[in-house]
Amino acid sequence: MMPQRNWQWLFWLVASGVFVVDLALKELVTHQFAIGEHREFLAGACRIYRLAEVNRGAFLAVGDRWGQWANWIFASVSVVVAGVLLALHVRPSVKSNIWLSLGLGLIVGGATGNLLDRLRFGGVRDFVQLFLPLGDNEFVPVTAVFNLADTALLTGAGLLLLATWLTGSEMPDHAGQDTPRPGAQVPS
Repeated sequence: MMPQRNWQWLFWLVASGVFVVDLALKELVTHQFAIGEHREFLAGACRIYRLAEVNRGAFLAVGDRWGQWANWIFASVSVVVAGVLLALHVRPSVKSNIWLSLGLGLIVGGATGNLLDRLRFGGVRDFVQLFLPLGDNEFVPVTAVFNLADTALLTGAGLLLLATWLTGSEMPDHAGQDTPRPGAQVPS
C-alpha cells in the first residue's frame, strides 16, 4: 500500500496566507482611504471603498440589522466553524486530500480574518464591490460590498463541494475494500 500524501502544510499555508492578506488589505484601505472615498479598478468593474460603518452581519450584510447581536452570533459561528475544521483536518482521510486541505484552509483563513475584525471593531470591514459594465460609463452593481475573507469562505465552500464530487460515491475503507459513503445508494 502506497503512503498517502500529507497536505496539512497546504492547509496551514492557505489559512495563514488568507488571514494575513485579508488583514493587510483591510488595514491598507482603512489607512489610505478617507471615509466614503472609493477608487475604481478593472475599467470600473471593481471598486474599493472605505465605508463609514462595519458590517455586523454575514456575507452581503445578512443579519446586519440585528446590530451587535448579529456581530456576536457570527463571531461565535466563526469560532465554532474554525474549531471544527481544525479538528477535522487532522484526520488522515482529510489531510491526504489536496482539495479538502485547500478548501478547509480557505474557510479557516476567512473565518479567522473576519473574526479578528468582529473582536476589534464590532463588525467586519468590507471594502470591495463588483460592477457589470453596461455601456459608456454605465455600471450596475453585481454584488454588495465584501472583503477578501468573504471571498475565501465562498471559494473554500466551493472547493469542498468539488472535493466531495471528485471523491465519487464510494471510498476505500482501511481493508482496501470499497465501502459505500453515507447517503450512497446500496444495491440490494
